[in-house]
Amino acid sequence: MPSDKRARKRAAREAKIAAMQRQQKRRSTVRRTITVLVLVGVAAGIYVLVGGSSPPKKSAGSTGTSTTVASSTTTSAAAITTTVATAQATADAAAVAAGCPHDPTQVLKPATYTSAPAMAIDTTKTYTATVKTDVGTFVITFDAKQSPISVNNFVFLAQKGFFNCVSFHRVIPGFVVQGGDPTGTGTGGPGYKYAEKGPAPAANPAMQYPLGSVAMANSNSPATTDPNTNGSQFFIVTGAQGESLPPDYTLFGQVTSGMSVVDQISTDGSASGTPPTIIHRMLTVTVSSS
Repeated sequence: MPSDKRARKRAAREAKIAAMQRQQKRRSTVRRTITVLVLVGVAAGIYVLVGGSSPPKKSAGSTGTSTTVASSTTTSAAAITTTVATAQATADAAAVAAGCPHDPTQVLKPATYTSAPAMAIDTTKTYTATVKTDVGTFVITFDAKQSPISVNNFVFLAQKGFFNCVSFHRVIPGFVVQGGDPTGTGTGGPGYKYAEKGPAPAANPAMQYPLGSVAMANSNSPATTDPNTNGSQFFIVTGAQGESLPPDYTLFGQVTSGMSVVDQISTDGSASGTPPTIIHRMLTVTVSSS
Protein backbone atom coordinates (compact mmCIF):
# COMPACT_ATOMS: atom_id res chain seq x y z
CA MET A 1 0.00 0.00 0.00
CA PRO A 2 2.67 2.31 -1.12
CA SER A 3 0.06 4.79 -2.41
CA ASP A 4 -1.83 4.89 0.94
CA LYS A 5 1.42 5.44 2.78
CA ARG A 6 2.35 8.37 0.55
CA ALA A 7 -1.16 9.80 0.99
CA ARG A 8 -0.82 9.63 4.77
CA LYS A 9 2.57 11.34 4.66
CA ARG A 10 1.22 14.05 2.39
CA ALA A 11 -1.76 14.60 4.70
CA ALA A 12 0.58 14.81 7.69
CA ARG A 13 2.75 17.39 5.94
CA GLU A 14 -0.28 19.45 4.98
CA ALA A 15 -1.63 19.27 8.55
CA LYS A 16 1.74 20.39 9.91
CA ILE A 17 1.91 23.27 7.44
CA ALA A 18 -1.63 24.33 8.35
CA ALA A 19 -0.75 24.24 12.07
CA MET A 20 2.32 26.39 11.45
CA GLN A 21 0.25 28.87 9.46
CA ARG A 22 -2.32 29.12 12.29
CA GLN A 23 0.46 29.67 14.84
CA GLN A 24 2.00 32.39 12.68
CA LYS A 25 -1.40 34.04 12.29
CA ARG A 26 -1.90 34.03 16.06
CA ARG A 27 1.55 35.56 16.60
CA SER A 28 0.82 38.24 14.02
CA THR A 29 -2.47 39.07 15.73
CA VAL A 30 -0.74 39.34 19.13
CA ARG A 31 1.93 41.61 17.70
CA ARG A 32 -0.68 43.90 16.11
CA THR A 33 -2.61 44.05 19.38
CA ILE A 34 0.51 44.94 21.36
CA THR A 35 1.43 47.60 18.81
CA VAL A 36 -2.00 49.18 19.08
CA LEU A 37 -1.84 49.15 22.87
CA VAL A 38 1.59 50.75 22.85
CA LEU A 39 0.44 53.45 20.45
CA VAL A 40 -2.61 54.15 22.61
CA GLY A 41 -0.38 54.35 25.68
CA VAL A 42 2.01 56.76 24.00
CA ALA A 43 -0.88 58.92 22.84
CA ALA A 44 -2.34 58.97 26.34
CA GLY A 45 1.05 59.91 27.78
CA ILE A 46 1.40 62.79 25.33
CA TYR A 47 -2.10 63.96 26.24
CA VAL A 48 -1.15 64.03 29.91
CA LEU A 49 2.12 65.86 29.25
CA VAL A 50 0.51 68.60 27.16
CA GLY A 51 -2.42 68.85 29.53
CA GLY A 52 -5.21 67.98 27.10
CA SER A 53 -7.97 70.39 26.17
CA SER A 54 -9.90 70.24 29.42
CA PRO A 55 -10.35 67.86 32.34
CA PRO A 56 -13.38 65.56 32.33
CA LYS A 57 -16.39 66.74 34.26
CA LYS A 58 -16.69 65.12 37.65
CA SER A 59 -19.95 63.58 38.72
CA ALA A 60 -21.62 64.62 41.94
CA GLY A 61 -19.75 63.27 44.92
CA SER A 62 -16.59 62.45 42.98
CA THR A 63 -13.19 64.02 43.63
CA GLY A 64 -11.78 65.90 40.65
CA THR A 65 -8.42 67.52 40.10
CA SER A 66 -9.58 71.00 41.19
CA THR A 67 -11.01 69.61 44.41
CA THR A 68 -7.73 67.84 45.17
CA VAL A 69 -5.71 71.03 44.59
CA ALA A 70 -8.08 73.07 46.74
CA SER A 71 -7.88 70.47 49.49
CA SER A 72 -4.07 70.49 49.31
CA THR A 73 -3.98 74.30 49.46
CA THR A 74 -6.36 74.34 52.41
CA THR A 75 -4.25 71.76 54.22
CA SER A 76 -1.09 73.77 53.55
CA ALA A 77 -2.69 77.00 54.79
CA ALA A 78 -3.94 75.21 57.89
CA ALA A 79 -0.44 73.86 58.54
CA ILE A 80 1.08 77.34 58.24
CA THR A 81 -1.57 78.77 60.56
CA THR A 82 -0.85 76.06 63.11
CA THR A 83 2.90 76.68 62.89
CA VAL A 84 2.46 80.44 63.39
CA ALA A 85 0.08 79.88 66.30
CA THR A 86 2.56 77.52 67.93
CA ALA A 87 5.44 79.97 67.50
CA GLN A 88 3.33 82.83 68.90
CA ALA A 89 2.32 80.70 71.87
CA THR A 90 5.97 79.90 72.56
CA ALA A 91 6.92 83.59 72.39
CA ASP A 92 4.01 84.54 74.65
CA ALA A 93 4.95 81.86 77.19
CA ALA A 94 8.48 83.29 77.43
CA ALA A 95 7.04 86.78 77.88
CA VAL A 96 4.60 85.68 80.58
CA ALA A 97 7.42 83.91 82.42
CA ALA A 98 9.23 87.28 82.48
CA GLY A 99 6.20 88.99 83.99
CA CYS A 100 4.64 90.41 80.81
CA PRO A 101 0.96 90.24 79.85
CA HIS A 102 -0.10 87.17 77.90
CA ASP A 103 -1.51 89.25 75.04
CA PRO A 104 1.36 90.82 73.04
CA THR A 105 -1.01 93.48 71.67
CA GLN A 106 -2.06 94.72 75.10
CA VAL A 107 -1.41 98.43 75.53
CA LEU A 108 1.19 99.04 78.24
CA LYS A 109 1.12 102.08 80.47
CA PRO A 110 4.61 102.91 81.69
CA ALA A 111 5.28 106.28 83.27
CA THR A 112 5.32 109.22 80.87
CA TYR A 113 7.23 112.46 81.16
CA THR A 114 6.66 116.07 80.19
CA SER A 115 10.15 116.69 78.83
CA ALA A 116 13.25 114.86 77.69
CA PRO A 117 15.61 113.82 80.49
CA ALA A 118 18.45 116.07 81.60
CA MET A 119 21.88 115.01 80.42
CA ALA A 120 23.19 112.40 82.85
CA ILE A 121 25.57 110.20 80.88
CA ASP A 122 29.33 110.57 80.63
CA THR A 123 30.14 110.87 76.93
CA THR A 124 33.69 109.62 77.57
CA LYS A 125 32.31 106.22 78.58
CA THR A 126 31.00 103.36 76.47
CA TYR A 127 27.39 102.44 77.12
CA THR A 128 25.77 99.16 76.15
CA ALA A 129 22.25 97.82 76.44
CA THR A 130 21.52 94.12 76.85
CA VAL A 131 18.10 93.53 75.31
CA LYS A 132 16.49 90.30 76.41
CA THR A 133 13.67 89.20 74.10
CA ASP A 134 11.33 86.21 73.95
CA VAL A 135 13.66 84.59 71.37
CA GLY A 136 17.07 85.48 72.82
CA THR A 137 19.32 88.36 73.74
CA PHE A 138 21.19 90.96 71.72
CA VAL A 139 23.51 93.79 72.74
CA ILE A 140 23.56 97.37 71.49
CA THR A 141 26.74 99.45 71.83
CA PHE A 142 25.99 103.18 71.83
CA ASP A 143 27.88 106.07 70.28
CA ALA A 144 27.61 108.68 73.03
CA LYS A 145 29.98 111.08 71.30
CA GLN A 146 28.07 111.22 68.02
CA SER A 147 24.53 111.22 69.45
CA PRO A 148 24.68 112.04 73.18
CA ILE A 149 21.05 113.16 73.47
CA SER A 150 19.64 109.92 72.03
CA VAL A 151 22.00 107.75 74.07
CA ASN A 152 21.09 109.65 77.23
CA ASN A 153 17.42 109.31 76.34
CA PHE A 154 17.64 105.54 75.77
CA VAL A 155 19.65 105.00 78.96
CA PHE A 156 17.11 107.01 80.97
CA LEU A 157 14.10 105.10 79.60
CA ALA A 158 15.78 101.71 79.99
CA GLN A 159 16.68 102.43 83.62
CA LYS A 160 13.05 103.37 84.25
CA GLY A 161 11.88 100.03 82.82
CA PHE A 162 10.08 101.82 79.99
CA PHE A 163 10.98 99.16 77.38
CA ASN A 164 10.05 96.13 79.49
CA CYS A 165 7.43 93.95 77.72
CA VAL A 166 7.20 96.40 74.80
CA SER A 167 6.70 94.70 71.43
CA PHE A 168 8.50 95.11 68.14
CA HIS A 169 5.37 96.46 66.51
CA ARG A 170 6.74 97.15 63.01
CA VAL A 171 8.89 94.44 61.45
CA ILE A 172 9.63 94.29 57.72
CA PRO A 173 12.02 91.52 56.65
CA GLY A 174 15.06 92.90 54.85
CA PHE A 175 14.35 96.40 56.09
CA VAL A 176 13.95 97.19 59.80
CA VAL A 177 12.84 95.88 63.18
CA GLN A 178 11.12 98.71 65.07
CA GLY A 179 10.03 98.91 68.70
CA GLY A 180 9.84 101.21 71.69
CA ASP A 181 6.13 102.08 71.51
CA PRO A 182 4.26 100.88 74.64
CA THR A 183 0.94 101.12 72.78
CA GLY A 184 2.13 98.85 69.99
CA THR A 185 0.41 101.08 67.45
CA GLY A 186 3.33 103.13 66.15
CA THR A 187 1.90 106.33 67.63
CA GLY A 188 2.97 106.00 71.26
CA GLY A 189 5.94 107.45 73.11
CA PRO A 190 7.30 108.71 76.42
CA GLY A 191 5.23 111.88 76.49
CA TYR A 192 7.85 114.20 75.00
CA LYS A 193 9.79 114.77 71.79
CA TYR A 194 13.31 115.99 71.25
CA ALA A 195 15.63 116.98 68.42
CA GLU A 196 19.01 115.60 67.39
CA LYS A 197 20.56 115.61 63.96
CA GLY A 198 20.96 112.60 61.74
CA PRO A 199 24.34 111.20 60.65
CA ALA A 200 26.56 112.86 58.08
CA PRO A 201 25.76 111.69 54.53
CA ALA A 202 27.76 108.56 53.74
CA ALA A 203 30.17 108.44 50.80
CA ASN A 204 28.17 105.44 49.61
CA PRO A 205 24.43 106.17 50.08
CA ALA A 206 23.71 102.45 49.95
CA MET A 207 25.63 102.09 53.20
CA GLN A 208 24.19 105.06 55.11
CA TYR A 209 23.00 102.77 57.92
CA PRO A 210 25.08 99.53 57.97
CA LEU A 211 23.41 96.30 59.02
CA GLY A 212 22.68 96.33 62.74
CA SER A 213 22.54 100.13 62.95
CA VAL A 214 20.24 101.43 65.68
CA ALA A 215 18.50 104.74 64.93
CA MET A 216 15.60 106.77 66.26
CA ALA A 217 12.27 106.57 64.46
CA ASN A 218 10.53 109.89 63.90
CA SER A 219 7.44 111.39 62.32
CA ASN A 220 9.21 114.12 60.37
CA SER A 221 8.66 114.59 56.67
CA PRO A 222 11.32 113.03 54.38
CA ALA A 223 14.59 114.87 53.84
CA THR A 224 14.78 116.18 57.40
CA THR A 225 18.35 115.67 58.56
CA ASP A 226 17.57 117.43 61.85
CA PRO A 227 14.58 115.45 63.12
CA ASN A 228 12.78 116.98 66.09
CA THR A 229 10.15 114.32 66.78
CA ASN A 230 12.36 111.71 68.44
CA GLY A 231 10.85 109.97 71.45
CA SER A 232 11.15 106.33 72.49
CA GLN A 233 10.72 104.47 69.20
CA PHE A 234 13.86 103.13 67.56
CA PHE A 235 14.66 100.75 64.73
CA ILE A 236 17.38 98.25 63.86
CA VAL A 237 18.48 97.90 60.25
CA THR A 238 18.21 94.31 58.98
CA GLY A 239 18.63 94.58 55.21
CA ALA A 240 19.66 96.55 52.15
CA GLN A 241 16.51 98.68 52.12
CA GLY A 242 17.33 99.91 55.61
CA GLU A 243 20.99 100.44 54.79
CA SER A 244 20.09 102.89 52.04
CA LEU A 245 17.72 105.09 54.05
CA PRO A 246 18.45 108.83 53.77
CA PRO A 247 20.34 110.38 56.73
CA ASP A 248 17.12 111.63 58.31
CA TYR A 249 17.20 109.42 61.41
CA THR A 250 19.43 109.93 64.44
CA LEU A 251 22.00 107.11 64.43
CA PHE A 252 23.06 106.33 67.98
CA GLY A 253 24.10 102.68 68.24
CA GLN A 254 25.04 99.38 66.68
CA VAL A 255 24.08 95.79 67.47
CA THR A 256 27.42 94.25 68.45
CA SER A 257 26.21 90.85 69.68
CA GLY A 258 23.19 88.65 69.02
CA MET A 259 22.38 89.89 65.53
CA SER A 260 21.01 86.41 64.82
CA VAL A 261 18.28 87.14 67.38
CA VAL A 262 17.39 90.36 65.56
CA ASP A 263 17.35 88.41 62.29
CA GLN A 264 14.93 85.89 63.81
CA ILE A 265 12.60 88.70 64.81
CA SER A 266 12.98 90.13 61.30
CA THR A 267 12.11 86.78 59.71
CA ASP A 268 8.87 86.68 61.69
CA GLY A 269 7.79 90.06 60.35
CA SER A 270 5.46 90.80 57.46
CA ALA A 271 5.63 92.64 54.16
CA SER A 272 3.34 95.37 55.52
CA GLY A 273 5.29 95.55 58.77
CA THR A 274 2.24 95.83 60.97
CA PRO A 275 1.30 93.56 62.46
CA PRO A 276 4.23 91.15 62.28
CA THR A 277 3.39 87.52 61.52
CA ILE A 278 4.67 86.66 64.98
CA ILE A 279 4.85 89.42 67.59
CA HIS A 280 8.05 89.42 69.64
CA ARG A 281 8.75 91.50 72.70
CA MET A 282 11.57 93.03 74.69
CA LEU A 283 11.38 91.47 78.12
CA THR A 284 14.04 93.57 79.85
CA VAL A 285 16.63 96.12 78.79
CA THR A 286 19.68 96.46 81.02
CA VAL A 287 22.24 99.24 80.55
CA SER A 288 25.88 99.15 81.62
CA SER A 289 28.87 101.43 81.06
CA SER A 290 32.63 101.09 81.03
